[in-house]
Amino acid sequence: MPPDASAYNDIFTYWAANPAFDPLRVLLRLLFSLNANKTKYVSVGFYPARDCLPLLEFGVIQSCGSKAIILTDEQVYTLAQCLPTIADAMCKEAEVETPVIKCESVNFRLGMPKRRRGLTRLYVGSEYTCLTSLDLHQLARMFNIVHQQLRDFVLALPDLLPYVTISLTSVVYVEPMLNASAHINYPHLYEELVSFV
Repeated sequence: MPPDASAYNDIFTYWAANPAFDPLRVLLRLLFSLNANKTKYVSVGFYPARDCLPLLEFGVIQSCGSKAIILTDEQVYTLAQCLPTIADAMCKEAEVETPVIKCESVNFRLGMPKRRRGLTRLYVGSEYTCLTSLDLHQLARMFNIVHQQLRDFVLALPDLLPYVTISLTSVVYVEPMLNASAHINYPHLYEELVSFV
């Protein structure tokens, strides 16, 4: 029997009570590779540890461990605004002696350091990741798709929260509501949720 609507208001009360549920996992993560060897990526997914918000993540997979930086909505908007300018500057870097372009918002910076030609650093707070000109061009080419997926997930959030709550208390597959968002792959989400248990 699904919980009543009041259970949806405080979803983390249930999740905290279920030790098998790992809030550090990301639900419905979509990965987009930034380089040929697939060691740098950008992803979109729902983050249970952050109120199940859909967020954008940049990550680097290294032999000594992985590193990820998560951007807020405002930081994603700033990145969308300045990405074409930075990508163009990287193309013209050979023509310009020291292109200095910075893009900043709250706790976010993207810029080309003077001493490290051919690299762009994306900072969130004190954490950063380096992007080569090839990484940056790949990101610029796919960013409209990534950004659209993030917006679709934001629109789907009101349908995701009740579904997750009901699924975590069910022992059989839960059918989504008839008017549920088409931006969520419900069978896949259910499989991810039952894999927590």
